[in-house]
Amino acid sequence: MSDIGALARMAYEHGENPLDYAERQLEILITVHLMVMAARSEDVASFPGYPADLGFASLARRILGDLLDAGWTMPGSADEP
Repeated sequence: MSDIGALARMAYEHGENPLDYAERQLEILITVHLMVMAARSEDVASFPGYPADLGFASLARRILGDLLDAGWTMPGSADEP
């Protein structure tokens, strides 16, 4: 479990279910992404610290990153049985 992010590690150490943690992280990511998209449709200068790329490919990469940070492994990786 050394490849997981610090927040995921702390959550797991305090008994949080990894699936619940991952679902919550993805819910937050998608909610923020949609909120930024809506705000930028009204004012392009909204959320200047958020990445400029709001496409689906960018969102997919962020989702994969969050899952990997939560400790998930890709199919066929060395960690798979």
